[in-house]
Amino acid sequence: MSVYVSVTGFRPHRGWLRLVRFWWHVLRAGRQARRAAGNLRVELRPVDGIYHTLTVWTDEASMRAYVRSGAHRRAMMNFRDLGGGKTLGFVAEADPGWDAAYARWQREARDA
Repeated sequence: MSVYVSVTGFRPHRGWLRLVRFWWHVLRAGRQARRAAGNLRVELRPVDGIYHTLTVWTDEASMRAYVRSGAHRRAMMNFRDLGGGKTLGFVAEADPGWDAAYARWQREARDA
């Protein structure tokens, strides 16, 4: 059974108020992802000032439904004001784990 993997990296703009707003959105969207239909895994990890998410889904449609709804949709409406980032989505035979997914993100991610 294949899975859909999404890896994102977001660098918030400087300023404590933006960072507080960013974390407010992260916590709410993370909670939504953990409860979303089709979600198999949620991992949040900072690397060198970039805040990464790794999510694994039963299929791409489940991930897209999550992205377009609720807290995640509201977070995306504030995306440009809060910072910038890169994303990567791909199909895999199984959960690739953090190291493999992050390495692939470094090679293939595109500006969001």
